[in-house]
Amino acid sequence: MAPKIDEQTTTQMEEQQGQHGNGNGNGHTASTSEYPYLGRSVRVVGSWESVDAATTPHEKNKRGELGKPLFNWYFNRTSKDPLGRIAFPQSSADRRNTLQHAVGRAPRGAVNPDRIAVTDPQVLARHIKRVAKFFGADVVGIAAVHPSMLFSGSRAPDDGSGSNEGGGSSNASPAEMAKEYPFAICLSTAWDYNMIQAHRHHVGDHAYHFSQAKLQLVYANVAAYIRELGYEAVQNRVQAMPAALAAGVGELGRNGMLITEKFGARIHLGDPILTNMPLIPDQPLDIGVEDFCKICRKCATTCPTNSISNEGKVVHNGVEKYKINWETCYRLRAYVMDFWESCLTCVTVCPYTKPNTWWRTLAVESLRRTPFAARPLVVRGLKFLDDTFWGKVPRKRVRWLNYDSGIVPVKKDHTETNGAAANGHGEAPDPTSKVGYYYPLKENTRRFEIMRERASRAKSAAPK
Repeated sequence: MAPKIDEQTTTQMEEQQGQHGNGNGNGHTASTSEYPYLGRSVRVVGSWESVDAATTPHEKNKRGELGKPLFNWYFNRTSKDPLGRIAFPQSSADRRNTLQHAVGRAPRGAVNPDRIAVTDPQVLARHIKRVAKFFGADVVGIAAVHPSMLFSGSRAPDDGSGSNEGGGSSNASPAEMAKEYPFAICLSTAWDYNMIQAHRHHVGDHAYHFSQAKLQLVYANVAAYIRELGYEAVQNRVQAMPAALAAGVGELGRNGMLITEKFGARIHLGDPILTNMPLIPDQPLDIGVEDFCKICRKCATTCPTNSISNEGKVVHNGVEKYKINWETCYRLRAYVMDFWESCLTCVTVCPYTKPNTWWRTLAVESLRRTPFAARPLVVRGLKFLDDTFWGKVPRKRVRWLNYDSGIVPVKKDHTETNGAAANGHGEAPDPTSKVGYYYPLKENTRRFEIMRERASRAKSAAPK
């Protein structure tokens, strides 16, 4: 049966949508000709168009457009680490051993024809968030859908997990989809803080991939629950970043990552769930990322491939934001897969990526409550404390199970049950050291060449 939403409830929804920043942030609901307010970390300044899913990195790579090394990395690799082989389908010897493959191939259930009666969308929104966190989500937000947030084209992106089933009409335009499914539920799971300190190591890889597998299970459960309530749940149609910004999950950092209030950048963003369930959207977040990233630059100065800019924002697709060079970041993977899968350096060094303790909460709240004009002074003080107590490049030695980030990774056969030799991936330079091994990359040297080139161009352009 149809949901019981009376005229008074409809009016309440419209008023609350205006209050919660649904639309252009000026207190009223946006039409399809207006753009949503995404917070202070990004700003729509021009025509913001829907992105064709075929132009995303994985899709380009699957067509062989990024060269043989990356193509082989994506399709023809098997991790030497047993945990790596069950963590992600693309690294597995048998995809049936991976949770993501099993969840992705599970058929989507039917929508319950007996819809629940909805008299208060705000209560239902709170309920859905509580359910998602019960299933294992760490951060949940609800966004009002705008057509520009949806992928254009007839195909949905495929991240290799085996989850290709999107739902909805494949031929529907972004405007039609946004009208049919006005809300997007954005979920995320956080990576283990201690494990993520082992960036450029299998320990960090496992923190990354297994939280991703967990997130896919959370999404499947939430989508199934929505269908049992009598509403549709559609995936693989929404760009995760703009939807998460509108939903107040976090702010966009210089490193191109979403930075959340409790977990910093150490979270996974999955494909948001589009739904026709009557909900109330959340507001974009302000935790000072816009002000911090202007000054900090720790991610830019430590990026091994110089993919993160030290300079200001640029306008890309009508949006003013920090733009990373995704191709140089992405290309690195093919050349380091014998040692680790994911770099994670920019996540590890970010001052927001700290354990969720009282002093971290105090720092974030202090910055949030500081007037905009005074924030640069507070940021410099907080960054000084971060550099002093945590270091400019965290190199903590992490021991987890029988993995050890203090052991120098070397290219050798792995014969033991943990996918490594008896002493890991090589010999520890100093068995008593508390410092992890920070795998050096040749790409780091390019940074100094870039600085010299910039200085030379600035000198040539200076008036004589």
